[in-house]
Amino acid sequence: MKTIKVDYPIQNNVRKNKEDCVIALGFFDGVHLGHQKIIQTAKKIAANNNLKLAVMTFFPHPSSVIKKGKQITSYLTPLAVKEKRFKELGVDIMYVVEFNEKVAKIPHYKFVDDYLCGLSCKHAVAGFDYKYGFKGKGDMAQLPIDSKGRFEVTTVSKLSMYEQKVSSTLLRSFLSTGKVENIPDYLGDRYKMLGTMIGRGKEIAFYFDPDYSLPCMGTYEVTISTSNMEAKGFCEVDMNALPGKLLVTLFHDSIIGSYEIVELNWNNFIADLQMNELHAQTDFNHMYVSQ
Repeated sequence: MKTIKVDYPIQNNVRKNKEDCVIALGFFDGVHLGHQKIIQTAKKIAANNNLKLAVMTFFPHPSSVIKKGKQITSYLTPLAVKEKRFKELGVDIMYVVEFNEKVAKIPHYKFVDDYLCGLSCKHAVAGFDYKYGFKGKGDMAQLPIDSKGRFEVTTVSKLSMYEQKVSSTLLRSFLSTGKVENIPDYLGDRYKMLGTMIGRGKEIAFYFDPDYSLPCMGTYEVTISTSNMEAKGFCEVDMNALPGKLLVTLFHDSIIGSYEIVELNWNNFIADLQMNELHAQTDFNHMYVSQ
């Protein structure tokens, strides 16, 4: 997969090396089941028409530039992780549009001219609620009009689970309320973070991209995974945590050494009562061993 950063105006070398493609449009934070539905739809169209499969995303999140309403400054999938997920899904080209004040002011029709036609889009695919252009005046009803017949448009319908729309907003709400155990139904997997770690017995220092969104403060059961091991423990998220670092205490296993490719999976919130019982049991075990 090729990752191509796109400025405004689009660089000459990017225009020169463009390839006919199907473009899936969206911010795709989390690459959840709804996002996967959009990408899989685009993938089928690309395969049927012998075209490249491209995804167009933005960085940073538009809300951090427009600054209207809630600003999103941390992510379910930081850019490097999103790139990895796209590659796993069979994407050929990842276009990363730098979102700034100039881009925010582009009219919807010019966005189509510059970013879609300018990158040789032959078919655009997006979710039913996708918006583009200045003040979001472009939507999926407007996109076929703005295309002027230069490319086709497919709108992917809403995906719901348990009567709730699958969305990045919903996943962030689960994180902000500590309900990490609800995430797999909508994400297709547990919420996970990639990073590195240093093991000191039962105490693990986990280092990660500070752009990741963390669950709300509390204590969680987590699973640490590497290529050849997996261990469960608990992790406390509190206001004293350093950016990009978490401490994990393993329940049973001991790990010594440094590991460069590590996944931290968030399993569930641990209630205070359970934690008190855990600490009491740990103290008892220490007493028993010391006798």
